[in-house]
Amino acid sequence: MRLRVRHRLGGGALNITPLIDMVFILLVFFMLATNLARFRLIGVDSPEDREVARTAEGAVVIELLEPGSIRVDGRPYPRAALAEAVAAITRIDPNRVFLIRPAPGTTLQETVSAHDDARAGGARQLSFSRHREAGR
Repeated sequence: MRLRVRHRLGGGALNITPLIDMVFILLVFFMLATNLARFRLIGVDSPEDREVARTAEGAVVIELLEPGSIRVDGRPYPRAALAEAVAAITRIDPNRVFLIRPAPGTTLQETVSAHDDARAGGARQLSFSRHREAGR
């Protein structure tokens, strides 16, 4: 008994047409599934790009103390009155520089809320600073 060996024409080339179709379908899927909406970002410039104030000299310092209390230029205010205090200052000097200085232990959410309230009060030049340690 003799077995015949059949040879294929074309040398066994791989047909890649289905692969190209699959890549195209995946491309369309990811294009449609991706959320292209811009997220709302906090307008904070990096220190390399622009630094509003290097020191507290001439700037209004907003100190975030224990939850619920703040000091604006050394005067204590309730936390809810931050926008009003900033608005009173910006009515006199609209280009005033403000430094937000959170105390150790202040949460990021409290700091961002203070930033938003200061912006709502009219502050346009805002920067962040570390809280001074005792004795410095």
